[in-house]
Order: sequence, then C-alpha cells, then structure tokens
Amino acid sequence: MRDNRAVKRLQETVVIPETVQKRADLVFAQIKKECASAKDSNAKNRDTKRIENGGKQMGYTRKTAKRGMWAAIAAAVLALGTVVCAAYMHWSHGMEQELNATPEQKEYLEEVQITTPLNSSVTEEGITVTLQQSIVDARFAHLSFRVDGYQAAEGIQPGFEYTSMTLEGDSLNMTGGGFFDNLHADGNGNFTYTDGTPAKETADGSIIGKYINDDGSMEYIMTVMTTDKDKSLIGKPVHIELQNLGTLGKTAFTPDIHATWTFDFTLAASGQTRSIELSQALGDSGAVVKKAELSPISLYVEYDFPLQKTGLEGVDENGNPVSTTTFAEPPRLTGVRLKDGTRLTSIINGGSEGYTGEDQDTYIAYFATDHILDLEQVDALLFIRSEAMTAEEAKNIPEEKLYIVSF
Repeated sequence: MRDNRAVKRLQETVVIPETVQKRADLVFAQIKKECASAKDSNAKNRDTKRIENGGKQMGYTRKTAKRGMWAAIAAAVLALGTVVCAAYMHWSHGMEQELNATPEQKEYLEEVQITTPLNSSVTEEGITVTLQQSIVDARFAHLSFRVDGYQAAEGIQPGFEYTSMTLEGDSLNMTGGGFFDNLHADGNGNFTYTDGTPAKETADGSIIGKYINDDGSMEYIMTVMTTDKDKSLIGKPVHIELQNLGTLGKTAFTPDIHATWTFDFTLAASGQTRSIELSQALGDSGAVVKKAELSPISLYVEYDFPLQKTGLEGVDENGNPVSTTTFAEPPRLTGVRLKDGTRLTSIINGGSEGYTGEDQDTYIAYFATDHILDLEQVDALLFIRSEAMTAEEAKNIPEEKLYIVSF
C-alpha cells in the first residue's frame, strides 16, 4: 500500500499519458517481482539498469521541451523500485530451506509481519555468534544464528553443549535445534546438498552434512515453543544462552570452545492468525473438532474428546505378566488443504498435544509447520484416518486415509 500511495502522489503531481503510465506500471511490477527473488547484493544495481533500459523502451525523447517531466517520472519510478527492493529483507539460507520458503512465501511473511531481521552479535573466545533472523507467532519462534570463527571438520557435526531460552523468567521448550546441514532429501530418499550436488557418504553409508557455508560461516537454527497455550510469545522479552561450542559424536559432545553467548531481545510479530469455529466429527473416532487457529507457521486445534482409558496386558523381560493403563488419542493432525486442491500432509514439525488442567473433555494440539501457510488459501484441515501406511504413503498421505475438515 505504501508503494501505491507513492504512485498516486506522482500521478497527482505530473499528468502522465495513459500509454506511458501502463508501461511504467509494467516496469514497476517487474522490479517488485525481481527484488522478491533477488539472491545477492547486486540485485539493486541490476534493477536500476532495467529501469534505465525501460525508460528508453518507453520512447522517452530527451530533446523534447518536457524532458524535465520525463526525468521526474523516471526518477520517481526508480525511487519506488529502490523502496520495493529495500522492503524485502535478506533471509538466512538455512531458515529459507527449513521452511521450504518460496520467494512469494517469504514476501508474504514479511507483509504480515511475522519475520524480523535482527543483527545482534556477541564475540567470545574469538567466535562471533550473530542473531540474524526471527520468525514468530503466538506459540512458536524460529531463530537463526550465524557463527563465524569456528569450523568443524568435514563429516563432523558441530553443536552447542547447552542451549536455554527463557521468557519472562519461565523456560521455553526447544522443539528443534542444530546447525544447518544443507541436506535435501527427494521423495525417493536420495540426498543432495541444497546447491544440487550429490551428498557425500561415509564408509558405512552415513550421509555427510555440509555445515560450512561458502563464506566460512555456519548457521545454527533453533525452534522454541510456549508451554502455556494461552501465553503468547509476541512482544515478550526473552533471554537466550548458547554455551560451549564443539562437535557431536555418536554418544558424546566434545567441547572445543568454552564460552557462553548471551542474547536479550524482544520477540516481535504482528500476531496474524485465522480462527475458525467448527463442529466436525472425525468419523467414528469419537472426536469432534471444535476450533482451529491457523498462523502462517503453525496450527492449533481443539477437539471434543472425553478421556478414554485403555488397559494393556503384556509380559516383562523375565516373562512375568504386567499391565498398564494408556489413553486413547484422537486422529492426529497432519496438514492442510489449499483452495486449489493441493494437500500438504506430514508438515507437522514439533509441538504439544493432550488434555489441559482438569478438563478431561477437551483435547488440544498445536504444532509448528515446516511450510509457510497463506492463511487465505487454506480451506481444510487434514487428520490421519488410518495409521497403517506404507513409507511412501506416509510422505504424501492419500485422500482415502484422511479425515478432511473443510471450512
């Protein structure tokens, strides 16, 4: 909208012929499209050249008496292009890959103010750790840290020995964390690095992660969640400690650097969500979906599902009979359907589920997603009807094995 207001002011100041205006609009649209997918610092220079070339293609005649007006128009469009370029932040490579983010999805998160560029650095023992990006909603926060000055040997996984994060003094659960390995798996289980080259393997067939970026840095990504479904992360001060840097073996951590990198900041986000009231039974499971709340990076659902205890009988390692009590669970949330019919399944990426407090009738579940969701494009939630699936079906669950809750 800021860009549209700038165009309107330009139109009110200078009367632009209709044909020129249409072509200027095309150039402006092209700038915005290219800036959204720009990958390096030369993007602005390339866009400037396109504007200059675009000006010539529009048929500007500098010998006319109105060359000042055309120069003003060209300068204004160029300025608008600069504004657009500046509007799109630089994403960390790991965050982009972890969330399978397309240029359009990255632009969407920026427009709804879910992601924030950060630039807070701490140097200890010659190692600089920079908090560079956050993606936050009420329940989850993804954080990216750049690490300079330390490199693990090829095939060795780096790590911090301890990580902690507190919000207003209360500990937050870490649902995921580690150095980004640049690995990508296709639908057939084959691994490549994110640059498209085949992944290397050890002698025993283990896949070797590529932790060191071309510039010598590494990227550490952590995801944390609130333990209280009603306590939002947004706007809250947080304290993070990353302690001792080294390598992770099969059974132990080996510290190379003894130090603590500490960060204090506020989790910023708009709180963009979409809430839906429902009353949808999931077949004969006994569960009724009552409410859903969607954010671009997570899903929350409430079921009407009274507590059901089930007794299990078995034997221990000595052959003695044992019995235990377990609890039935409602069909698990697995993803969403988009308005164009696309089903995104198996996108759940850590979270919490169960009964809360003394209420043993309402079952809740909330999970981060490994895809960015355009809230207006989601038209259904997907729940697993049958847990019995082949490995291939588990990756892309067929419709007949899903409960589809439309809204």
